[in-house]
Amino acid sequence: MRWFHWVAVGAALGAAGCDEAPTPAADAAVADVASDLPGPRDADATDAAVDAPDASRFAPGPYGVRPRDLAGPFTVMTQEGAWSFAEHFTGEDSYVFVVVNASSYSTTLLGGSLAALLEQSPRNVHYFFLPAAGSTQLADLRLRAEEELAGLGEDDRAHWAARVHFVTDDLTTAQSWLGELYRSRRATTNMVPRYEAVQWAVDRFQRIREVGMLGRIASSGLRLELPLLANEARYYNFEYAREQELAAHPATTVTLLDRATVIDNIDIDVTLPDRAAMEGFDTLEVDLRTDCVNHRDGDCGAWDYLSHLWLCAEAPPSADAGAPDADAGPALRCDVELARWITTYWREGRWVTDISGVLPLLRDGGRQRLRWYASRQFDPRPAPYVASLALRFGNRRRALRPFETRPLFQGGPLNATWAARHPAQRFTVPADTRRAELYVLVTGHGSETSQCAEFCNHGHRFTFNGHEHVVEFPEARSPDGCAERVGEGVVPNQHGTWYFGRGGWCPGLDVRPVVVDLTSELRMGAENELSYGVTVDGRAITSMLGYGNVVLSSYLVLSR
Repeated sequence: MRWFHWVAVGAALGAAGCDEAPTPAADAAVADVASDLPGPRDADATDAAVDAPDASRFAPGPYGVRPRDLAGPFTVMTQEGAWSFAEHFTGEDSYVFVVVNASSYSTTLLGGSLAALLEQSPRNVHYFFLPAAGSTQLADLRLRAEEELAGLGEDDRAHWAARVHFVTDDLTTAQSWLGELYRSRRATTNMVPRYEAVQWAVDRFQRIREVGMLGRIASSGLRLELPLLANEARYYNFEYAREQELAAHPATTVTLLDRATVIDNIDIDVTLPDRAAMEGFDTLEVDLRTDCVNHRDGDCGAWDYLSHLWLCAEAPPSADAGAPDADAGPALRCDVELARWITTYWREGRWVTDISGVLPLLRDGGRQRLRWYASRQFDPRPAPYVASLALRFGNRRRALRPFETRPLFQGGPLNATWAARHPAQRFTVPADTRRAELYVLVTGHGSETSQCAEFCNHGHRFTFNGHEHVVEFPEARSPDGCAERVGEGVVPNQHGTWYFGRGGWCPGLDVRPVVVDLTSELRMGAENELSYGVTVDGRAITSMLGYGNVVLSSYLVLSR
């Protein structure tokens, strides 16, 4: 028996989100995004390397003060003397800024443990605490910090002494790029106000970034936790490593969407490389980015929803459909799932996912119809997705490449009828098959039985020729199951209950395929049998009431 432990966090299936976001200030009109919906797209430059930004030197500009703009040079006075951003910038570090003022937010947040923040931080981050509006709290904060740092080991104390900066310049009057940035953020009006005026960051590519919700939602409101600030720097390191990985692997990139304004779904006609070219690829990645309008947290959608990329085909005519409408074109059936994600609570994100197992589904190349879907954001006000989507076809010169992908089981209501709805499947494989894999996308959702499919450990038991393989989610009830995966790409500090572990997913993360190698159990030249059942917390399902809904796409992937 083999056990595959797969853990993740939070979304809604259908119209409503699972978790309640912080109460917004007021509804506001959706800002217009200057991006047309795309028409047909063709393959971009074939086998061109992805250009990673050069983060090794301070960029010459142009600089700005909006999120994702290049941060400009500045010098601040600290208790240790002048500190110059341009002189210290190497591309190895990130920089996080917190405003110290008399607000209850500042007082409560900075009342947390600085030592705990540093313990959870990567070592390549600088923290700046900056006074504003004549605040007198900075001296007290520094004294308390010195007491906490004294408890660290000698090496850690010396390391962080050079990276925790208590700035003496008042931001409200500072005549520098940093002062200009602060005053601009104070004047910003978002659809839903967030924390623009009190916290921000600069990542390893010298880009201005938003800082998210530094707390957990409780019955009494937001419970602030200073150590959550470390998640921002952890995520910037993940992004940096991803850019280096993309740059190291040339690919044929096919753009599907380029900052397109999408309300809930969009059909995309695309021209892939021809069949001969497709035969040369052994790797397929999907690259999805969902931005906020103006790149500000308060301008994104509020809820964690399922999102899918579907492959469409012409639907067979129905016997009672009547005469077809010549002007309407053929009816489409978009039900072959290529990829899945969970959208974020209020924040933007990007995910690059290896979906090589479904590469044979696109092997004909040429003209294809795809559909990207995510539920319409409606609460507390409408908000569009600003979506960019691409397919990356590559050749990593792997020993084997997939040549056939066969659909297996699908999901549905998680109740006592599951076994009857999922009878065993029997099949043979071509004689030249050298590897057989089970390829599974599975997530649990729904509100039945205390949201059990979302928060229970449902186990998916695949038995192949007598050998059992289990995909399960033991961290589904963990209070930090998704917060612990920021280094894997979970968007940090979302404005909702993003941190909980869930049944197969996290808010703000791609749903990565679970791949199980069946090759050693494969019967060549004979019939193979694959059966499938589900348990909840290790027990058989007997309730007709059910435990929610399982969204499942599973395939048999054959390689040679």
